[in-house]
Amino acid sequence: MNKTGLWVAAVLATAGLLVACGPALNWRTAQLKDAPLQVLLPCDPQTASRPVELGLGQVQMTVLGCETQGATYAVSSFAVTEPSRAAEALMYWQQAVLAQLRPEGGATSSATKLNARGDGLWVLKGALNLPQSQRMTFEGISAKGQKVVAHGLWFARLEGAGARVYHAVIYGSKARPAEAEMFFSGLQLQ
Repeated sequence: MNKTGLWVAAVLATAGLLVACGPALNWRTAQLKDAPLQVLLPCDPQTASRPVELGLGQVQMTVLGCETQGATYAVSSFAVTEPSRAAEALMYWQQAVLAQLRPEGGATSSATKLNARGDGLWVLKGALNLPQSQRMTFEGISAKGQKVVAHGLWFARLEGAGARVYHAVIYGSKARPAEAEMFFSGLQLQ
């Protein structure tokens, strides 16, 4: 497995280790560990952090998330020492996430973008206005052979002399547009 695959596998594995929550959506506010981001989640979040080797070098990635009603909600972030590399980090992260799913019935190794309502350029208030700041709905088949539909959001913010890049995502067996709207609208940089 290449570095991209290892990186995304680590993120997905971390999200998979998060403790399952109760059956009802019970939205609550949480704070990302070591990052100035407030998050709205539908279940009691757990946090994990670990070093991950990337094409950009080793980074300390933090994931905050939970599982409820057959879906995983997670927000992860890491610092980039050179702000000029934030766009590159976002692009790399998007490609890595999409590469973890293969199209249904397809031989290629990348998820299918669904071009759902609201997808495209998406810049959170206080975030860097980069073309790689994207909201994306995509689907594919996981390594375990299960259908996965995801709503993802990538963005970056200046932080001290560097930048921090973020990825918010919902993974489930079906599209969850209403939950995605609530989840993404609850993200607030501080």
